[in-house]
Amino acid sequence: MKCPVCSSEDIRYDPERGQYICANCGAVLEDEVIDQGPEWRAYNYQDRLERERIGSPLTLKVHDQGLSTRIGYDKVKDRIKLMKMQKLQNRIRVSSKDKKLVTYLSLLNSEASKLDLPEHVKETAAFILRKLVENGLAKRIDSYALIAAVLYYSCQVNNIPKYLQEIKTRYSLSSSELWKALERVHKVSKQLQNFKPKIKPVEYIPRIVEKLGLPQLVATKSAEMVNIMYRNGLTSGKGYLALSAAAVYLISTLMDVKKTQKEIADSLNITEVTIRNRYKEIIKNFDIEVSL
Repeated sequence: MKCPVCSSEDIRYDPERGQYICANCGAVLEDEVIDQGPEWRAYNYQDRLERERIGSPLTLKVHDQGLSTRIGYDKVKDRIKLMKMQKLQNRIRVSSKDKKLVTYLSLLNSEASKLDLPEHVKETAAFILRKLVENGLAKRIDSYALIAAVLYYSCQVNNIPKYLQEIKTRYSLSSSELWKALERVHKVSKQLQNFKPKIKPVEYIPRIVEKLGLPQLVATKSAEMVNIMYRNGLTSGKGYLALSAAAVYLISTLMDVKKTQKEIADSLNITEVTIRNRYKEIIKNFDIEVSL
């Protein structure tokens, strides 16, 4: 396209006005140009996937990432032939090497829904699970232990506070089974970028306070204390749940709304000894004297 006024070939399109304009002299070459693009806006790649009308968005929660086709149930004359075609299509849709992945993804989606986890957590878990299957780390291990480990790690990556003891109790897993599964998940996560746990100990405090029925001020002061410890590297190697529980116990004691260590331990399915040890460490680090 060339400008008829100045013969410049530097022609720009203005999408807001639907015009082709000469960048050299400003002449409007075409007006009210039809926009061939979509009527919606997409600010990132994920938005675009969700708003496309050519099918459901791509997802890692399905073995073929949602790129498959299905034979529908519309009105047909030969119903038996339709059922045979559907059966054949379902059979060839999953290859023999994908059967294990399909089984694990089906179990993952079911358990993630029961835990009421958001979609981005499910996608992260599905990605990790795919890597486990690809690397042969999903063999000779309890399937529920592996799914539990993957979901727990995905929650850690996405800042969703889930207790390890809660996961362990829900699936009736032994410590050895769960740690074996977590070891495999950690092995895979080392090969991935941006898949490191980002959760901070302060994330656990709101749920602890809510379970114990303590006032909001306890949560605020406990969070301040735990944040100071986190910034100064005093939480390294410590279980975040127990550390947060100990902080809540200490603050509730100082504010005279005390809950016993046993009450806190029972509500979180952890031992009193663990809370007591973290409690002593906090007192030592902050040089606090508590008179009971």
